[in-house]
Amino acid sequence: MATTTRAVPPWPSSRPCLCLARVRHGHHRSCPRLRQPSIALWFPSQGEAMERPPDGQLQHFLFVTSPLQGHVNPVLRLAAHVTVANPSVHVTFSNAVSGHRRMFPTLASPDAEVADGVLHIPYSDGYDEGFDPKVHDVGSFNARARAVGGETLSGIIERLAARGRPVTRVVYTFLVGWVLYVARTHGIPAAHYWIQPATVFAVYYHHFHGHGAVIASCANDPSRGGSVKLPGLPPLNSDALPSIVSVTSPDQPLYPALSALRGLFSALGEQRPKVLVNTFEALELDALRAVPQLEVLAVGPVMPGSSATSNADLIKHGDVAEYMEWLDTKAARSVVYVSFGTMLPMSKHQELELTRGLEATNRGYLWARGGAERSGDHDGTDGGSTGAQQEREQGMVVDWCDQALVLSHHAVGCFVTHCGWNSALESITHGVPIVAVPQWTDQPTVAWLVEERAGVGVRAAIGGEGVVGRDELRRCVEAVMGEGEQAVEIRGQAKQWMEKAREAVSGGGTSEKNIRAFTSGL
Repeated sequence: MATTTRAVPPWPSSRPCLCLARVRHGHHRSCPRLRQPSIALWFPSQGEAMERPPDGQLQHFLFVTSPLQGHVNPVLRLAAHVTVANPSVHVTFSNAVSGHRRMFPTLASPDAEVADGVLHIPYSDGYDEGFDPKVHDVGSFNARARAVGGETLSGIIERLAARGRPVTRVVYTFLVGWVLYVARTHGIPAAHYWIQPATVFAVYYHHFHGHGAVIASCANDPSRGGSVKLPGLPPLNSDALPSIVSVTSPDQPLYPALSALRGLFSALGEQRPKVLVNTFEALELDALRAVPQLEVLAVGPVMPGSSATSNADLIKHGDVAEYMEWLDTKAARSVVYVSFGTMLPMSKHQELELTRGLEATNRGYLWARGGAERSGDHDGTDGGSTGAQQEREQGMVVDWCDQALVLSHHAVGCFVTHCGWNSALESITHGVPIVAVPQWTDQPTVAWLVEERAGVGVRAAIGGEGVVGRDELRRCVEAVMGEGEQAVEIRGQAKQWMEKAREAVSGGGTSEKNIRAFTSGL
């Protein structure tokens, strides 16, 4: 389908410019007095019978998320699943202006709406050029995003109604929790889409509902040997808890994240919207039932479909053919794929240790380094060949790649990952064993699910300076790719969990049924 763009019409003149009154940062492009951006897709509405739109009115979902790669893709993928389940529904997907501009960098007007199989219209969060913690005040981010985002998203809802396409359901992710109140202001039912594990959701819920002290005490256990038993969950060791629950002081860097989560879970407890989780029952049934106060439904794993609109790249990468043709030259299950996501930079020390560890495996490797400097920048004096030689002889380093496509290739035998939930689910769905190197937020819990619950990988031990050493990396790769008993068992488990994951979203699967009910309003 051809891509079309159009300028966003001005907001109704009767609406006051509340964003400028609330946030003294000068005019921004999405100000109601200027231009309103937002992204829109067309999807079905979920909801209970009493929440269905009036007879004859087409269901219309408005999906709202933050401008992060790991948030945009699972929302677009769920949207694709929803439209497959019910092709008659409409969906509007709204991302922040900064994310919209990265998704569509060649627009004549950078905030224009885009019809690309789906309709994209950006809202503003007050940081249209992107949030930069080196420039902007982290402490004021939540309030500013809530004020500006609430104003501009409300305008989107009004404009869509004026076009004859009123929104009948809003779905939002956790960094835009304020969306729930916008939806309720307009009398529109809302559902929360949780894009981390159900186990993490349950831990956070209990943390903010009476168990915060015991969870924080366990998370901060200096021996790292403690565990905590929460309602509905198995015992969790301190190194299996999400890092945010260790925060106890406003002076700690992650305190704004803890504060945002506290607001989110307070609203969930008060308003009790339906909660959709990107997971599947076979993997996390206990966690899905661990919060009986809410209706929590598995709808995953949501994977990219055949439609180009089920994925988006906020980080542009090079030619897919280059690394896929390189993989074509490799034997089955012989290549180590390495990627640590988009959020945190990697230290020079960790880069060097990973490079030397990959060399020591004597296996081919494909490393998506996210634009970081390559190992050829090291002087090569630490033993082993230089990075440039290594890329030619053994491995390949790229700025970024189509991860789902790479993991589907027969040559990939292992995924060394930071254990972001999207990455872990993609690996599980493709039957690729995992070497888990968790860093922060939900990643320690994901690593626990990978190693202890599913048995599809091993967790690397972190050494001094928070670095995984070369010998430890080599050991872990051998543990999942070698010929020993442990590796054979892990590969067998990976195959079984691949089948369970795919079964969940296939016709008649548990997640597929939940999505179908969600789209039909049951």
